[in-house]
Amino acid sequence: MVGAYLPKSSYEEGFYQFSADSSKTPALRAGALDRYSVSFPPRWKELPVSNAKSGNYCQPRCDEATTEVVFSDPKQGTMQIIIIPTTKLRISKKSPSMSDVGSINNVINAISPAITGSVAAEEEEVLNKEEITEKGRKYYQYELLTPFAETGLHNIAKITTSQVCMIK
Repeated sequence: MVGAYLPKSSYEEGFYQFSADSSKTPALRAGALDRYSVSFPPRWKELPVSNAKSGNYCQPRCDEATTEVVFSDPKQGTMQIIIIPTTKLRISKKSPSMSDVGSINNVINAISPAITGSVAAEEEEVLNKEEITEKGRKYYQYELLTPFAETGLHNIAKITTSQVCMIK
């Protein structure tokens, strides 16, 4: 459980903070991504990510979505950091903004298979979508109800850009 080994979060009281570093995450090690941190309740657990899913074998030139880290709690769900190369969306600009990547409607159409783990989300499966700005960075946030998703019926995704990748 993360409460046993991660430091207390500086963002959320009662939570513990995972700060990605190059020893744990292939995209950081390859320089394809900026550092990030995520806060979790104490009972969440970090799960292993296979080399095939992590992109450990192809960073920094992976053409497909890769999974950086996975944390889970049996009652509360699973959180994954998924990296999607912006070149997959035919964007070759270094450090594109979310506006460069596309509108809130176009981005979900392009990346929903990475969110669901299987099929693209249909328009009626997108329950909510919102554009958020935090600390000067734009995010697109989506709530999906996807009955055929590998990742489960209910998915919430928060998307932004970092260097030449989109992060979910």
